[in-house]
Amino acid sequence: MYRFLDSVHRGRNELWRYAFTVFLSFIVSNLGAGFIAAIFIAAAVILSRGVLSPEIISGGFSGPILLLLVAVSFSASLFFLYVGVRFIHKREFISAVNARGYLDWRRILRGALVWLLIVGVVDAVSMILDPSGFRFSFNPSSFGWLLLLALIAFPVQASFEEIFFRGYLMQGMWSVIRKPVPLIILNSAIFAVMHWWNGTSITMSLSIVISTFIIGVALAVTALADDGLELAMGVHIANNLYVSVIHSSPDSGLGDLPSIIISPTDPYSSPVFLIIASLVMILILFRGRYDDVLRIFRDHY
Repeated sequence: MYRFLDSVHRGRNELWRYAFTVFLSFIVSNLGAGFIAAIFIAAAVILSRGVLSPEIISGGFSGPILLLLVAVSFSASLFFLYVGVRFIHKREFISAVNARGYLDWRRILRGALVWLLIVGVVDAVSMILDPSGFRFSFNPSSFGWLLLLALIAFPVQASFEEIFFRGYLMQGMWSVIRKPVPLIILNSAIFAVMHWWNGTSITMSLSIVISTFIIGVALAVTALADDGLELAMGVHIANNLYVSVIHSSPDSGLGDLPSIIISPTDPYSSPVFLIIASLVMILILFRGRYDDVLRIFRDHY
């Protein structure tokens, strides 16, 4: 029934293979990114002849500079995930994306356009109802750098998260949990908890976890209904680009960004907004294919 999930049986699935792949994808890759950041700080201190201290430079790791670190870190994570799936689990990497055997770029584009349409309409309505909550801050020079870095960082970051959580991890869990709904809930909970450290306070971290759980459920349902990750990848990439390039907030975890629109608080952290937006997204993406969505909730193994 779920060819995409059943792709896990094409390779080797001993527990140590998962542990080693996770270690490579998260620990080794982050250590590598930290090493690069340390080199950057040391070089900046030396070139500034002591004018800049390590504390000052490391404190500036937000906004565009943070995007650069995101690009480096998640590129390493994606590389090590490829190594894990291909050489440790001994199966084709595309099997962690879909069962079709090729990457469907049209699906990625469709998912991205649908999500951009939804958040764009919501933003437009919100600005009409309460324009005081928005501040336009377009600056061509700084915006150009932001756009370039975001286009480098977020397709890699979002693709890694989708392939790891909704692909590699959910397929592995499918070997044990043969019921779609519990699988989605547990997978989304793990995805959400992993984002706890994105917040700068307990309240913000809790808000991020709740929001991430909701969007994680929606993306998991999308992946299972479409029997592949491309639609979910498109939505995830578009979401991260929108909340960094088009409409950002210092509360979002990326710090101050020279986006087109800035709000004092994160406008996309509302659970109600995310639930409604997710339902609309699924209704649009699966128009004429609602049975593919409903079977997830009807299936009992």
